[in-house]
Amino acid sequence: MRFCKYHGCGNDFIITDYADGVDYSAMAQKWCDRKTGIGADGFIAVRQNPLEMVFYNMDGSRAPMCGNGIRCFAAYCARKNIVDSDEFDVNTLAGVMKIKITDRRDFSVRVDMGSPVFDNKAIAAADDENCFGREISALGVTAKIYSFFMGTVHTVIFVDSVGSVSTEYADAICNHSLFTEKTNVNFVKVVDDKTFDVVTYERGVGWTCACGTGACAAFVAGRANGFCGDYVNVRLKYGTLKIEKKDKNIFMTGPASFVFEGETEV
Repeated sequence: MRFCKYHGCGNDFIITDYADGVDYSAMAQKWCDRKTGIGADGFIAVRQNPLEMVFYNMDGSRAPMCGNGIRCFAAYCARKNIVDSDEFDVNTLAGVMKIKITDRRDFSVRVDMGSPVFDNKAIAAADDENCFGREISALGVTAKIYSFFMGTVHTVIFVDSVGSVSTEYADAICNHSLFTEKTNVNFVKVVDDKTFDVVTYERGVGWTCACGTGACAAFVAGRANGFCGDYVNVRLKYGTLKIEKKDKNIFMTGPASFVFEGETEV
């Protein structure tokens, strides 16, 4: 199997061409392992005609979308000449994503991420109480959460310091009984009205260096609370994403970096 390794702000992915009859769930678990495999946060298979991002978390679970992953997907398609335009559509389980390559030299991509969905059914909530601004308790701590669908299931919690959140607490929110299919959890510090610091604990992965859909979720929740205007720069461990609102949709602009290419036996 030929593959490439990419990362978007430190969120890394194994990317390969799609082939029928392959158990990509098992492959993701095997090759995303950082000690016995290639090592990555996620696994992407590139399906063509029509162009589709088939995405798996490192635990083998299928996810509808990944913000950093789709920028890396775009970089792979450009490098492999799968696309011949700077603007193209990509099918995902979360719908069609519109891609625009804004810089080929340093490779930056702008993605129309669609609009947030606040329906409890979209996040598979266990009850009908509004999840956008409700309080829940985990490990004896009560927090106000903002949960909704932004490409995938996300929960936003505003904190005084992103470095003070424990893994045990993040995991308790991720696996809270309210979320029947778990949730990604984004801890957000508002630096000012144009700058957020964000760390994300992803379902099926754990802590990641960056989460594109999570950055979008942080912006949506921040804007709803009046913490920012129509755009914000989201600072992550290895880079910054610009998130903005145009009409009803959320747009994400950020980098995607090629790491290496290789071959492994399947």
